[in-house]
Amino acid sequence: MGTPISFGRRLVVHVSILSLILLGTSWMWADFSSFPALEAWSMILGYLSFILIGCTLLIGPLQSLFPAGWMIVSLSIRRAIGIWAGITGMLHVILVFVIFENEPRLMIIHENNSEKADGWLGLFFVASSDPTMWPSPNWTLTGVANYLGLFAFFILLALWLTSSARAEKWLSGSSWKRLHLANPWLFVIVLFHGLIYIQSIKGEPHTFSDMLVFAAIIWMIRSIAFIRRAFFRKR
Repeated sequence: MGTPISFGRRLVVHVSILSLILLGTSWMWADFSSFPALEAWSMILGYLSFILIGCTLLIGPLQSLFPAGWMIVSLSIRRAIGIWAGITGMLHVILVFVIFENEPRLMIIHENNSEKADGWLGLFFVASSDPTMWPSPNWTLTGVANYLGLFAFFILLALWLTSSARAEKWLSGSSWKRLHLANPWLFVIVLFHGLIYIQSIKGEPHTFSDMLVFAAIIWMIRSIAFIRRAFFRKR
């Protein structure tokens, strides 16, 4: 297993990741400045969480390029990135709920005319014409995106709550590993959540390439790493 890295080094890793998050926020803010502040923060945090989740998928394939002694360091970096992916993702969700509890000003271009349930429930349900009936599920394009986002949130929360050595020990290594094998699926779910929203909310500053190019790079690197490992095992 190796010797765990010190608290000081872990702190440096977290401060470095936070600095990169702040730099990314500063870089993206100009593109989102036309939106109300809460909506801008929500979308930026959503993008940052998506990028950070993707980065956790790159650590494993890339660590084979470094000396064996770097494995503990790379695992610690991946865990720290995962923690910040959870923080930014959960802040994104919280801000969405806050926005929709009030009067959202998101510009939806693919939506039906059905009246939605009050508050943030309108993200998931359509109000019934009969006040005695329960609201119906919102199966519009954005409704499906919201269900995917909610599903991704619960996966992300589970991974975030277990992103520690203590949780790994408590769950036992095998159970913890099975849980964290959901990480690639989380990335795919968030990808589709984002792509549907890009299609459903008035275009700029969103484009499909923002997410698809990054996803393609991750798929390519992981595929090359998988083929490389399979080749060396056969030898």
